[in-house]
Amino acid sequence: LGFALYAGAKLPGVVMADGAPDGRYQIWLHDRNGSAATVTHEEVWQYGPRQLWDEATAVHTAYVNDGSPDPGDFGLTVSPGGQRLWLRSPDAPLG
Repeated sequence: LGFALYAGAKLPGVVMADGAPDGRYQIWLHDRNGSAATVTHEEVWQYGPRQLWDEATAVHTAYVNDGSPDPGDFGLTVSPGGQRLWLRSPDAPLG
């Protein structure tokens, strides 16, 4: 859940899902502009204007470098001006 929160803030508009159809683990990513990626243990397929798998792996590296935060490390500030997801302190917004 920690990575899902982090990635959601760093990759707005990207939908990620995973599963094991036919017993084979797979990850799917897509956005509304026609970019998508599918990843298995053997292959990575990316297409569209963005390289979503490359972006997701860069975000995962940043997540690990930030100490692999747990869900309790995140907070949300909601105000009339909008909402902000933050990490460990309201002074450290993500996104």
